[in-house]
Amino acid sequence: MKKTTRILTVLALAASSVLFATPSQATTSDRWVAATSPTTFVTTDISGLVVGTTVAFKSVSTPNNLNSPFPSNLTISAISTTGHPFGAFPDISTQNYCTYYTCGAQFSSSTVVYKVTVSASTFNFWTLAEFTFNAASSGSTGQTTRVRGNVKATVDSVTFTDDGTGTGGSLSWKGTNIDSVLYMGPEANYPKAFNYGAYTSSWNGALRDLTPNTTYTFDFYVNSIDDYPAMKSVTFKTGAAPAVAVTKDAAYWTKFVDTFVIYSSEAANIKKLMAKFNAIKTSPYRSFIKVPTSRLTTVTASSLTPTSCSVAKNGVVRGLNGETCTISYTVIGASKAPVTLVRDFTFTNFVGQ
Repeated sequence: MKKTTRILTVLALAASSVLFATPSQATTSDRWVAATSPTTFVTTDISGLVVGTTVAFKSVSTPNNLNSPFPSNLTISAISTTGHPFGAFPDISTQNYCTYYTCGAQFSSSTVVYKVTVSASTFNFWTLAEFTFNAASSGSTGQTTRVRGNVKATVDSVTFTDDGTGTGGSLSWKGTNIDSVLYMGPEANYPKAFNYGAYTSSWNGALRDLTPNTTYTFDFYVNSIDDYPAMKSVTFKTGAAPAVAVTKDAAYWTKFVDTFVIYSSEAANIKKLMAKFNAIKTSPYRSFIKVPTSRLTTVTASSLTPTSCSVAKNGVVRGLNGETCTISYTVIGASKAPVTLVRDFTFTNFVGQ
């Protein structure tokens, strides 16, 4: 059995009008599921499922891929209420599911699914099979799980606005009942402060490190508070690179911080360090300067002219001669959006003089 072969089990759940389900409310129904590990599976809907509910699986294909002997008193131990498109689910190699096997109309890469964990090893991981899922009323007391209401998200448009450099810009979207969004474009262009492949309610749509004059196409998802998502395919083309390279001065980096640094306190600290670095002056009475450091952010400095000056780990820059000393100064915080300033200095008092 090839290791790239995984269980394929497809899903279809009956809709539920209840907002919360308890063990006594769980009803018996056959449901398609897709196993993702010996103890986990995904499904399109978690209506009526609660932690503590007893469950049973039966194979509807040959061979029977349930573990033998089948574990008794099997219960649901965890239910994730965060949905992901099957094609971007963190625990699934969807290329294996959809390339080696047919996902089927009910279970495509864009189908939003939810992860459920059971209390014992149930599935043979590296096999292909189909199962039906029976949620039986157990009478046990488990925690309630919020299930879908009636609020559905829609997405009417997704628009990209280039920032004029060809390497950055932002997405904006319009629709109804949008509580969170999921970007499925290239990971390299997504802000590092956010978890790629997960829904977010705080991303401002900013993208960076794009390639000028390039067309990008990807899926963009929106979701409602009741986990009714919608998807729209996005295509845009970045602008050409400017004829004159962008000057990465204080104004450029201030705009960068305002766009990509998501925490206000972090942004304020970075701007303070930038201002201090830009205010540094050499003295005719000293052969060194010191770049600002911080306990809240990571600061690194390096000499781009090592024959003219050196930089110590504590941020002290020492002039070695009277030639131009060029220092690169980088600050990076929790948002993982590095700011790099470059300045020239001239020492009139230098080491060995």
